[in-house]
Amino acid sequence: MEDNYQSLMDEIFGANYKHRTLRAVFDPYSDEWSETNIDEKKSILKKILASKKISLNELIRSYKLYHLYEPTYIKNVAEYVEDSLIILLEESI
Repeated sequence: MEDNYQSLMDEIFGANYKHRTLRAVFDPYSDEWSETNIDEKKSILKKILASKKISLNELIRSYKLYHLYEPTYIKNVAEYVEDSLIILLEESI
């Protein structure tokens, strides 16, 4: 599953991008989340979407599938996406 959203992150942000896994954006219960503020999270998403290489729906789907099926990752990470989106939306309106 490595040829998914993380490969795209490498393409958009460059190899070894600190927030490559996007847990800083989609996992409000992670240490990575606390490394960025809301504006930085929105900026990351804006840059991804501005690339026109993936839609938000496709990005979320790829993120969730990766965390559901990648054996080295914690499965419940995929369940936190909606929580992060609620936080981002509430902070934006």
